[in-house]
Amino acid sequence: MRQPSDVQENPWFPACTSGRFIARRNKTVPETGGWEKTMKIDLGQVQARDAEILEAAEESCTVLLGAGGGGITLPQVKGTKERYLVGDVEVLEDHSVAMMFRCFLPGEEKERLFMRFGILPRFRTRICLDLDLLDNRTIFTNRTPGTLKLVVHGHRIRREEAVRFELGMDEMFHDVKVRFENFFMTDTEPEEFPIPQKKMVDEFGQWKEKEWPGKIHSLEELKERYHSLEGAAAYPFPEWNSWGGDSSRKLKEGTGYFSTFKSEDGRWHLTDPDGCDYFSLGPCGTRAGEWGRIDSFEGCCDWLPQEDPDYAEFFQEGTTRRTAYMPLDHFKMANFSGMNLKKVYGAQWKEKWEEISCHILMNNGINSQGNFPGLGVNDGNSKMAYVRELPGFPVTDTLIFRDFPDVLSPEYRERSEVYAGQLEEWKEDPWLIGYFLRNEPEFNFVENLAIADEVLRNPAQTYCRRGLIAFLQEKYTAIDALNQVWGTGFGGFEELEKPIADCSARYPGSEKDIREFSGRLITEYIRIPAQACRAVDPNHLNLGLRWSKAYNADMMKGWEYFDVFSINCYDFDPTRDMDFVKNAGVDLPILLGEFHCGALDRGLTATGLKGVADQKERGVMWRYFVEKVAAHPYGVAAHWFQYNDQFCLGRYDGENYQIGMVDVCMQPYPELMEAVFETSRVLYEVKNGEKQPYDRKPKPVPMIGY
Repeated sequence: MRQPSDVQENPWFPACTSGRFIARRNKTVPETGGWEKTMKIDLGQVQARDAEILEAAEESCTVLLGAGGGGITLPQVKGTKERYLVGDVEVLEDHSVAMMFRCFLPGEEKERLFMRFGILPRFRTRICLDLDLLDNRTIFTNRTPGTLKLVVHGHRIRREEAVRFELGMDEMFHDVKVRFENFFMTDTEPEEFPIPQKKMVDEFGQWKEKEWPGKIHSLEELKERYHSLEGAAAYPFPEWNSWGGDSSRKLKEGTGYFSTFKSEDGRWHLTDPDGCDYFSLGPCGTRAGEWGRIDSFEGCCDWLPQEDPDYAEFFQEGTTRRTAYMPLDHFKMANFSGMNLKKVYGAQWKEKWEEISCHILMNNGINSQGNFPGLGVNDGNSKMAYVRELPGFPVTDTLIFRDFPDVLSPEYRERSEVYAGQLEEWKEDPWLIGYFLRNEPEFNFVENLAIADEVLRNPAQTYCRRGLIAFLQEKYTAIDALNQVWGTGFGGFEELEKPIADCSARYPGSEKDIREFSGRLITEYIRIPAQACRAVDPNHLNLGLRWSKAYNADMMKGWEYFDVFSINCYDFDPTRDMDFVKNAGVDLPILLGEFHCGALDRGLTATGLKGVADQKERGVMWRYFVEKVAAHPYGVAAHWFQYNDQFCLGRYDGENYQIGMVDVCMQPYPELMEAVFETSRVLYEVKNGEKQPYDRKPKPVPMIGY
């Protein structure tokens, strides 16, 4: 999952890459003026799919969307040239909804591309969908006032190819009532995004319109709860050493740093600095609370800190860039968890936060901090081992596709060396398990992507294009030989200097060569920065790229330059992804960098990327997933995303998921923590094949996530 990385980092504020937060004038009452309306959409003409139209008129319609992911077709969008689809949406439910804008090509039942975006419940929200994004140049888009996260998935299409545009929702666990109003097409981005003046967040950062076990109602109650969490931090299992390794299972002589070991039975292990068996288990984002977007939402909060000097450290304002394709823009953020801590502990809040966090985590058998750590990081005095991402992965001025750089250029090599230099200050910290080169490359979100196809599509005369042409010249010598295999009619290799769209699909004979060279480019993408990093820091483990998912064998290339192969896995069972990596020929320990699930029975309105019915089932998922990882012969780590619940109005990009181990008032979820303890108690036995993993599967519900 994406995390902030571009803004100057503050140890108590996660730097932000959230995208274009446009400083627009927000009205207190809904309006439709302020921009040029080019073409009005007649909502009385919408066509339902797996949906019931309850009321329809020219200006508005109310629809009961079917749980299977129902929607309404907007026939008037077909054939338009205007850039933006604009309208007001209100979810008439008590939870958020993942809305979908689907684009269909002729003869296809499944959409070729879709935009998924989140809408808060009972909160009339103006959406603005940029149809220029149908070119699929980015997955992560800008957030407009009032909306939650918006992402683009699928494969690029030319707008004129589409025969149907549908607005609906993702799969849900019940039918959902939604009201659509004032829809039109325009070439002018709206200047006004009206925000209902509705109080939804209390003084502690909790969702006002809901009650749940553990909700805080007063400062006195908050103080009492915090004080009950204080205490010394210690692992509850006598065989665990200070690192969280199993002192009864010494696998090799210690190096003073974390390392890897493959046992005679073919199992991969991590070892702690003493050489003992070590399974890395813990949450990502162990920071003092989750920062949330408040610009455009100021009127929705009971209290905000920006004008109170005592709480100035919990308010941030700045600029950010979501992706290379999005302009800089302005944001405002607040951290309610930090403010709650200061309300109780005053100037000592940071120290008490660390004490309480270590007590919650270590006493339940958590021995690691996943990516985006914050407890004793880089000071040599941590109580908990950690992993971290090396920020600022090298890019080039010209990109091939999304965030894939021109990896054969001198520029990429030079910037890799600068990037690697950051390891100098970390290289002697024994608590650092290792570093990720980066987090979830954007290009990997496109299923079955071949980078060499994108090299040929891109009109730029890149070093990658030169390398591809040289590769083909060496292999075929003569253009006629290439033409015979590819089924093409090129007059010479110089014709490959011109843009060629979808080469491997258009010329199936080229696919083998395209795939081979794609693998070479992925290898160089990894090799160059990895070798630069090793030259600076020979002590710590290179943990890889945190691939978003394992489904493309091309992305398994270059694994030999890692010490550990990392993937994020938002499934209930990690076995398929781990086996995919192993079966692709990767012979390394595998780290599961992210997993989670959420439920709607506590204080938030979205489940996250996996949903379950309640907190008990969250505990079931923890046990099932972690113990499956531990039982796998290559599994060495499982990191939950994340320590804190997200802000109920959305973090920097709009995610507002109930996925934390603790809530906004730092109260642990007891059902989850009980499961954490039970898994940790048997962790090393499961890891070494002495005990079977937990076998009760969680009961999923359709997610509310974006």
